[in-house]
Amino acid sequence: MTEQPGPQQRIADAIRPAMLAGLQDASLIGEQGTGRINEWVDWIAAVIAGQVVQPIAAERDAFADRVDTLTDVAKRHKEAYKDAARDVQRLDARVAELEAEVARLRATGVMAADPEVEPDAESVADSPAQSLRDRLRAKYPATAEALDRRDAEADPARNAEADPRRDAED
Repeated sequence: MTEQPGPQQRIADAIRPAMLAGLQDASLIGEQGTGRINEWVDWIAAVIAGQVVQPIAAERDAFADRVDTLTDVAKRHKEAYKDAARDVQRLDARVAELEAEVARLRATGVMAADPEVEPDAESVADSPAQSLRDRLRAKYPATAEALDRRDAEADPARNAEADPRRDAED
């Protein structure tokens, strides 16, 4: 009698007693008959395992692969959610900082309390606070220069009026 692995052995063990009892009185009597019946049972078990058990095992393995893939995707989504939540907290903090800055600017008179109303020139000129453009220039000079260039390109006539070199040339 040969030994089969796992499910094939269980199937052979289930079939063997019935086969031996049913065929024992046939011409396959004795030790030679028992050996022949065991070979027959092993063959039947191999066929059943190949036809029944192997497809189930392949389906189980495919299912396990899908579960592993979905688990990996879920872990990545969980990490992405955590990252997004951290970004939201960071941006909320930045919004609060900017709102505080706007409130401070409004309190010093650099900005009007109503965003649609421009502050008058006298109140801004009397204010000891730096203008927003001057503060930008001090903190981010490259950005301020880029904004100046953009403004100059957008309205060359206005800049020609304000440029003292052009007045000297005329």
